[in-house]
Amino acid sequence: MPGAEDVVLVSGGARGVTANCLLTLAEAAPLRFVLLGRTALTPEPAELANVSGEPALKAALINRAKQSGGALTPKLIASQLKDLLAQREIRGTLSALEARGSEARYLAIDVADGPALEQALNSVRSEWGPISAVIHGAGVIADKRIAEKTEDSFNWVFDTKVQGLRALLGATATDPLKALIYFSSVAARTGNLGQSDYAMANEVLNVVAAAEAARRPRAIVRSLGWGPWQSGMVTPELRVHFERMGVPLISEARGALMLKEELCSAANEPTAVVLGGDPDSDLHPSSEPREAVHELLVGPSTHPYLADHAVDGVPTVPVVLAIEWLARAAQAYAPHLELARLRDVRVLRGIVLRDFNTTPTRLVVRCKQVSNGHGIVAQLELSSEHGLHYRCTAELLPQGSAKPASSSASSVSQAALALDPWSGRAVYDGQVLFHGPRFQVISQVTGTSEKGAVAVMQSVLESDWTATTAQWHTDPAALDGALQLALLWSQRMLGGASLPTSVASLTLHRPPTRGPLTCTLVAQRVSGQRAVMDIALHDAAGNLLAELAGVETHQLPARPRVETRA
Repeated sequence: MPGAEDVVLVSGGARGVTANCLLTLAEAAPLRFVLLGRTALTPEPAELANVSGEPALKAALINRAKQSGGALTPKLIASQLKDLLAQREIRGTLSALEARGSEARYLAIDVADGPALEQALNSVRSEWGPISAVIHGAGVIADKRIAEKTEDSFNWVFDTKVQGLRALLGATATDPLKALIYFSSVAARTGNLGQSDYAMANEVLNVVAAAEAARRPRAIVRSLGWGPWQSGMVTPELRVHFERMGVPLISEARGALMLKEELCSAANEPTAVVLGGDPDSDLHPSSEPREAVHELLVGPSTHPYLADHAVDGVPTVPVVLAIEWLARAAQAYAPHLELARLRDVRVLRGIVLRDFNTTPTRLVVRCKQVSNGHGIVAQLELSSEHGLHYRCTAELLPQGSAKPASSSASSVSQAALALDPWSGRAVYDGQVLFHGPRFQVISQVTGTSEKGAVAVMQSVLESDWTATTAQWHTDPAALDGALQLALLWSQRMLGGASLPTSVASLTLHRPPTRGPLTCTLVAQRVSGQRAVMDIALHDAAGNLLAELAGVETHQLPARPRVETRA
């Protein structure tokens, strides 16, 4: 949340729902608002100063036109009335912000006009200092079916959002931004009749938010996919339409609170958030829980260590990193609770980064509550343009809730495993483990047997991995080491190379800590080409850090032999 006297640049912030949201922010802290809009402020005629209400204002404008001998057409009077009401709303917003202890100035600028915006902001900086936050609330709609849309109407809708955002980012490129908030729409996710241009524009905002979050790991970057509001662009006809469909509307008070909550959240929470129906609405007491959408880009600049997790030279996302992303999304969904465990982690399709060095891969994590009780249970999915890759459920509990051990590996002794000493061959000899230097986290394999295996490994805090957030929610390096041990043990039991395909549960007992860590694997069952095991990680003091229960590996089919003839 921007602090006292921080300068907040807001497009479309002088009118409508965006202006109402700013009043709530001003109540929390005295800020300096720079509001952008197309409407020019001109002195209001003295004879209209005490006239209020649209019918009375319309009559006064008609009378004024008659007395002056000017043009008198319904279209002209309607245009004058609209402009007058807009100016009054802008002045009302400025006065309301100042009454709450904030400073506010209005700039009549087309948000997509980059040069004019940069020039105006230079003047702002000379008086108030650098821009601290940007809220892009500007937007217009011109609903028509695709066949009926003109190029001009498309550009008007699309450019207000997209070119406006481009201009805002360009004009603030050198400012120390603490927050970037985009007013997107649920239409970007679901589409909406007549809004192909509006949906496209808002989806661009979602994608840009993911890119900006990667560039600014300490800033709060959000693209808010608003559902329909009770006011603003929702006409009485649309309100009836939404009510018939059972779509709850967002009240101005609730929407303003949602914006404030996002500005007060942590920087590493989901960038794209869908904010649907007002949960406090009496009309819709059973409205669906919100869906949080987290988008991220994966490439050499954000995840350079993945170059060392390559199969046949092609980098792939390891299971444990997907688990880390799922864990982050789950924790961000309910920050007041504590992530206890992930259940039923399914690898539906591996994430192969074929263009890793040239084109970042865009991934999307979706999180939605499916039940509640002592805490909540959330459903999570990780997907890309190629489809769904991972699915799991997350269990979040009140802070400090007891998390009993969930696997047989948590307390078994090494003696009970009757370990045979490691054969002496190098762990990373390329026969079973393909991992490059930054993934070679196993320091020593203590031994293996038909009952299990034990190894010593390092943690992510000691690895040459670059975290894209302030902290890790899991220890992906140690967990990857645990799965590497699972592959070594599976090779002994199955007689060939294998891959992990699912994890029944991951229970987190303590945050990541420095090693050496002890990894204990206990066999559950082996049948055919499939092995199941439990794995536990302990720190040097013997504290239980994490448990992987029900880890399944499946043997890979043997590669065909290629014979050559002289």
